[in-house]
Amino acid sequence: MKIFGLIVFICFASFSSFAQPVKQWSQTGISAAQEMQSSGTLETSFLPQNFNLENRINRNPFIEAPKNSPGIAMLASGVLPGSGQAMNGKWGRAAVYFAVEVVSIAYYFNQNNLAKENEEAYEAYGNQKWSVLAYAQWLVDYSEANGIDNGYELLANQLNQLAANDQTPNFGNTTDDWRKVDLNTLRGIEERTPFFFSNGRLGSTFSHVVQNYGSQQYYELMSKYYQFQPGWQDFHENRLSEGAGHVYQYTWNSSMITADFIEGRDRAQEFNQNYRNAGNILMLLMVNHVVSAFDAYFTVKLKNSRIQAQANMMSYTNSVSVSWHF
Repeated sequence: MKIFGLIVFICFASFSSFAQPVKQWSQTGISAAQEMQSSGTLETSFLPQNFNLENRINRNPFIEAPKNSPGIAMLASGVLPGSGQAMNGKWGRAAVYFAVEVVSIAYYFNQNNLAKENEEAYEAYGNQKWSVLAYAQWLVDYSEANGIDNGYELLANQLNQLAANDQTPNFGNTTDDWRKVDLNTLRGIEERTPFFFSNGRLGSTFSHVVQNYGSQQYYELMSKYYQFQPGWQDFHENRLSEGAGHVYQYTWNSSMITADFIEGRDRAQEFNQNYRNAGNILMLLMVNHVVSAFDAYFTVKLKNSRIQAQANMMSYTNSVSVSWHF
């Protein structure tokens, strides 16, 4: 009986001494996993081959994907610049890409809205200061003064039919003048009317015709080509004040334009520049998306190249060692 008790005591002592290292090893392995989560460095030289590291760390695949896959990081930054960098801890670069995105979008909407406001103001100015009736009256007098055979008599007869009524252009609301002029007749005459220069030279026929009221081309042409200068209010009033002394031959350059034409030209240039600014900022937005996407791609690519896996065969047990270098 004493011998049996001695044997039981020896076995119990041996088991207790063996269990202690196992407990210590287990605690060491869990501590290493926790350390990796907090510092990004993992040394698991004593982990067995069947140790499931992913389950221990319990990573979210949707969060980890941009950190491990260059393609997903590239896609994320392509959609939202800076997101791929942020997911990989590159906060400085992420802030730069995101700031460029926000500022560019704000500037785009500012310039686009400003362009629309300035364009509407320009059109309102044109409706008040440029009259198709004033232009048609000048075209008849210009053709008659220079003896041009372009069928202007037909337009003159149409205008004379209004003699019993008011033929004065309605500056301040020139939209009312459109019902007084047949546009097809006016265009037919324009196409056969040449430029008579002040030096006696005869030029080519008019390069453009009046466009439909309210169209983009209608407003663009009135302040772009000297041919339409006679339709502006101040030119029309100056011509009438000169009466028979007005010479219907011109320089056909900037020296013949008046203040109304100049202001219309400047207003048109202003809103067009706003539209160009908005278009240029769209190009910058596109570049920001592309550059951010490729930057995120190479960020993950370089990071993955720094991860080294080493398999160490220990004399007393099989082990795996993984190191993550920053």
